Amino acid sequence: VVNCSDPGFVENAIRQGQQNFPESFEYGISIMYHCKKGFYLLGSSALTCMANGLWDRSLPKCLAISCGHPGVPANAILTGELFTYGTVVHYSCKGSRSLIGNNTRVCQEDSHWSGTLPHCTGNNPGFCGDPGTPAHGSRLGDEFKTKSLLRFSCEMGYQLRGSPERTCLLNGSWSGLQPVCEAVSCGNPGTPTNGMIISSDGILFSSSVIYACWEGYKTSGLMTRHCTANGTWTGTAPDCTIISCGDPGTLANGIQFGTDFTFNKTVSYQCNPGYLMEPVTSSTIHCTKDSTWNQSKPVCKAVMCSQPPQVQHGKVEGSDFHWGSSISYSCADGYQLSQSAILSCEGRGVWKGEIPQCLPVFCGDPGTPAEGRLIGKSFTYKSEVFFQCKSPFILVGSSRRICQADGTWSGIQPTCIDPAHNTCPDPGTPHFGIQNSSRGYEVGSTVFFKCRKGYHIQGSTTRTCLANLTWSGIQTECIPHACRQPETPAHADVRAIDLPTFGYTLVYTCHPGFFLAGGSEHRTCKPDMKWTGKSPVCKIPSDVFFINSVWKGYYEYLGKRQPATLTVDWFNATSSKVNATFVETSQVELKLTGVYKKEEAHLLLKAIQIKGPVDIFVSKFENDNWGLDGYVSSGLERGGFTFQGDVHGKDFGKFKLERQDPLNSDQDSSNHYHGTSSGSVAAAILVPFFALILSGFAFYLYKHRTRPKVQYNGYAGHENSNGQASFENPMYDTNLKPTEAKAVRFDTTLNTVCTVV
Repeated sequence: VVNCSDPGFVENAIRQGQQNFPESFEYGISIMYHCKKGFYLLGSSALTCMANGLWDRSLPKCLAISCGHPGVPANAILTGELFTYGTVVHYSCKGSRSLIGNNTRVCQEDSHWSGTLPHCTGNNPGFCGDPGTPAHGSRLGDEFKTKSLLRFSCEMGYQLRGSPERTCLLNGSWSGLQPVCEAVSCGNPGTPTNGMIISSDGILFSSSVIYACWEGYKTSGLMTRHCTANGTWTGTAPDCTIISCGDPGTLANGIQFGTDFTFNKTVSYQCNPGYLMEPVTSSTIHCTKDSTWNQSKPVCKAVMCSQPPQVQHGKVEGSDFHWGSSISYSCADGYQLSQSAILSCEGRGVWKGEIPQCLPVFCGDPGTPAEGRLIGKSFTYKSEVFFQCKSPFILVGSSRRICQADGTWSGIQPTCIDPAHNTCPDPGTPHFGIQNSSRGYEVGSTVFFKCRKGYHIQGSTTRTCLANLTWSGIQTECIPHACRQPETPAHADVRAIDLPTFGYTLVYTCHPGFFLAGGSEHRTCKPDMKWTGKSPVCKIPSDVFFINSVWKGYYEYLGKRQPATLTVDWFNATSSKVNATFVETSQVELKLTGVYKKEEAHLLLKAIQIKGPVDIFVSKFENDNWGLDGYVSSGLERGGFTFQGDVHGKDFGKFKLERQDPLNSDQDSSNHYHGTSSGSVAAAILVPFFALILSGFAFYLYKHRTRPKVQYNGYAGHENSNGQASFENPMYDTNLKPTEAKAVRFDTTLNTVCTVV
């Protein structure tokens, strides 16, 4: 900091702002001098300390106020030699002349004599009296004879008021007016914008003003001005500009709030997710009056998690341990994760999520076909099982199946078919068409249809012989048309129609249990005899059994329908494994598991645990083969799916469950396929022409798909000492504790609301 030395004191003056220690005279500070009564200031009243450590002006002086020579009238005598402030002069007349006027005059603070100049009676031919000399002025000429000329002038900084020249007249008086020297006025110095005058001793010659800017403003110019002899102020009024600390800068990996960087304003910072602020107290900084920020901006440091925990028989997938990143686990061949295996680095560097286990792969009991037997008791990875049918039944499906690494059995679920009834009847060959039945008409075989040149297929492009010895799909026809024959998609129904404006159009609908995975839902014959769009591709939906989906309907027991609800507890999109809970009106709760065969739209859910009143499920569900064996088909409405088939168990019949509309549940409908058939789109296309085609066409056919009962041994049971029983599959989870399989007592007062579908 620059300091000026003490400028000192002025005789007969008072100093304002004076201090006794040098550090008080810092750069930019001003001090003022005021003369005591009876003295006037010669020089500048204000001194300012400059950046070079020197004062901008020299010390002023305080001189005694002088009124100048008061003048002596003709034939009068002046008594008094001092003409300074407060002195008195006396007048008297010579001889017998009488004095007209006051005989005394006093020198006043304004440098003027009181009263007016007196005169003596009588005449004095040829002479005039002494006219005097004005304060702060001078007179040229000392003769007072008739026609004598006197000239008057003023000191620098004063201007003459009156006559600058006076001549002694014949009557003994002076021509003109008595001259007076008055201080020059510099006028109003002005007040700066965003500033003020903090000190001033007037606007006359030698006066000074001191400025100051408002708090939060500064100036680079001088803060003092002085009234000069030529009637102008030195310099210009200062320009007070608001103090700015400048942009403190953006924060790497953070956000800056605030764009005003001036005095007393604040700027706040916030780190991006995954970063922590250091130090925390620097989140807000503010601009001070010395144009600097009160503290440095903070730093955002990345949050890191430590090495994730290891899992036996597994390994960590991922090497990024920054905040927000995720790692997963994978198991060695023959092992599978016990649950979803994703951990996320969150908070201040902590892994969030449940650590999984790698458990040996268990495929579950593959089931025993009706009228057949299962050879093999191990259902773990790489285990083999064999199937045989009782005579005279024959095996349809795989006679040998292996437990695979993904927890599913290889091959196709076998069925024992009566040799007298193991084929479907000939589905027929459409006129002008071709039937491809290389595998014959046995259960599970599929026939393909094509049309000859100049004809297009209408109906089902493929039909499969079902276990109930009926054909899937609808009757196939070949109809003539000039447009060349398009590719024939599998698993689809085709409808042809001539539409106004559009022309000859083919509308495709995927078979129940299939969805449109690619291609076009409708194709139109163009003038060049080619088809618009691409051939549709129909595939089985893989996620109809998504987690938390609810299926409601009924099952048959002793020939009567019983309301039931199936809730999906877990679904693996990779392996298509399904875990579900089956609840019926008697408060029996069954835990089921199975693998959804998406290529067949088939799911066999086997019981692995049963809870409930002993008397109910011992008599009703005591059969070890209890399970739901059925197919999934899509309904006519968007999102509608039906799971139906046979219940494995004594005295049980068929079941039918329909998936509830996911739009009315907690599920996000955007994440799942809801079985939208291409028929809905076709209907949208045909709406403008609905009145023309309503009587001629039907857009949908729905076909039950069933499957013969398959027997299996899926669970074992035991009774507890308290009269309640539980059933569990020991091969499914060896870590289950007895208390986890404990049945719930049947409460006859419990009100159960069931919906019969």
